[in-house]
Amino acid sequence: MQAGIFMKHITLKIILSLFCCSLIIALILSGTAISKSRAVMQEEVKRGLVHASAKYASQFSRELKTHENAVDLISTVVSSGFTASKVSKDRLEFLKIEENLADIIRLTMEDIPETKSLYVTFNPKTSGGNDEVWYLRNEAGEVFHMEADNTVTDWLVDGKETDAYYFQAIRKGKNWSGVEYDKYLGVYSVTYSRACNDKYGQLIGVAGTDIFIDDMLDTVKNIQMEAGGYAFLMDGAGNYLAGSTSEEIFMEMKQAGILNLPDHIAPADKEGVVASEEEAITYAEVKGDRYLTAYSKTTNGWILALSQSENHLLLPILHLKQMIYTIAGLILSGVLIYSFYFSKISLSPIVREYEQKDVIMHHQSRQAKLGEMVGNIAHQWKQPLNVMSITLSNLWDDWKQGNLTEQQLREHISNMRSYIKNMSGTVDDFADFLKPSRKKDYFSLADAVDTALSLMQESIKINRITVIEDSEVNLNAYGYKNEFCHGVFNVLNNARDAIIESGIDKREIRIKIYSGQGSKQKGVSIIDIENNGSRIPEESLQQVFDPYFTTKEEKGGTGIGLYLTKEIIEAHMAGTIELFNTETGVCCRMIIPREDTHERS
Repeated sequence: MQAGIFMKHITLKIILSLFCCSLIIALILSGTAISKSRAVMQEEVKRGLVHASAKYASQFSRELKTHENAVDLISTVVSSGFTASKVSKDRLEFLKIEENLADIIRLTMEDIPETKSLYVTFNPKTSGGNDEVWYLRNEAGEVFHMEADNTVTDWLVDGKETDAYYFQAIRKGKNWSGVEYDKYLGVYSVTYSRACNDKYGQLIGVAGTDIFIDDMLDTVKNIQMEAGGYAFLMDGAGNYLAGSTSEEIFMEMKQAGILNLPDHIAPADKEGVVASEEEAITYAEVKGDRYLTAYSKTTNGWILALSQSENHLLLPILHLKQMIYTIAGLILSGVLIYSFYFSKISLSPIVREYEQKDVIMHHQSRQAKLGEMVGNIAHQWKQPLNVMSITLSNLWDDWKQGNLTEQQLREHISNMRSYIKNMSGTVDDFADFLKPSRKKDYFSLADAVDTALSLMQESIKINRITVIEDSEVNLNAYGYKNEFCHGVFNVLNNARDAIIESGIDKREIRIKIYSGQGSKQKGVSIIDIENNGSRIPEESLQQVFDPYFTTKEEKGGTGIGLYLTKEIIEAHMAGTIELFNTETGVCCRMIIPREDTHERS
């Protein structure tokens, strides 16, 4: 009852240990998955930044492009409707065409509600005066004509800031101005202008529009970024126009190398897709933090930059990973401590029990062999003792009859000494066999086999078994000689029993000792002990080395001989042993190292 409860407790502890180990493996796998998810999330952050910057830049470009298209349309109308050489000579003709142009500009603004202003400033050399057609849109959305003050004396002066739109367009063909603040309207604006030439390439004037960009700037300021993220709108030179934070922080990030403009920034298409993600993003390491910055260019050359701190974004994942590994470490420490306790408290009784059983098995095997060897010795001594008894009787009779000579006495004494010497040798072999080996050493395999044979010589002779030995000269092995003798003795006993049981007339045990050949058997000695007795059923071959397995239970077999032989050969001598059927019977093959394997390694 107590043993059952004890085993039940051990089972529960083993189940708990397996559960903890499974939990540790699950946590480690979870940590690994989180590490991989970190890399995936980094890639998603990069793609998200590139996509967002391209999307907003595309949105701004569409708004700017609407105004640009309106100006390009008016420029085309002017270029096709005016001929500089003709109108410069006919003022009335100029005014007539100018009136028609005014209607076209008004209708264009009415058709394109996004436009706030649209105008054409004429070349004074072409028009013959300070002429300009200028339409504006009021807060109510109504388009009205704005009369220009053409009486001023400094009309269109090159180098004058207010006239830069005119002269830059003439030089470049078309021009985007920088951001300007209209203090009267209280808005930020940018001017797009384009030169208008007739079909002969003569300058007619410059068409342009003023674009209010407060909504764009507000959009940049209000772009929703994750913690540690910033949005900035820059001009083509990388100067601050607007951002989700102040210009001071923008300058700090620029000096730190976070806003490091790439050599080439591809403009986004209408769908907000860039040609190359790698060209549109930069990486910067600042104080242990990694910043990803995505760039996209608008149609007028502005640059939208979205920058994100990886540490801020991936901090929850890092904390989760640290927590998982910490839990795994604590559980592993607990399992190790518990395993130590379990091995000391719970497993020690089991180990001691099995050790005791092993000792008992060795003792049983030793007792069985001892009894058999004593029987063999008794048989071996019986004949010489009988001879010695007869010799003594003959000596007594010869002495009584007076026929005993000195020569006869010497012969009888010599014969008895020979018998006694043989009997003494048997005792010595028996004593050496029982003596435990405490140290591994080199020994002759042939001598060890002969010792085992000598201890069962009488049994072999009585059962008419022929032993055929084939051994290489001076072939040694490294290990415990006496234990090896015990193993060989067990194998020979089984071989003898198999031959007797088979009932065959020609009874043979063949012993072959030879060196291993080839790379796999280099440095080993091989002993084959083959008998021509009954073969072993295939289903039993896998069990012959199991403890207490025997096919001779009714004849007193214990089933521990071959088990202990396997322990001796494999556990004590670092060798191998196998049993297999042959064409004529059964063979036991033992492979023993010839050298100390520990020293060689």
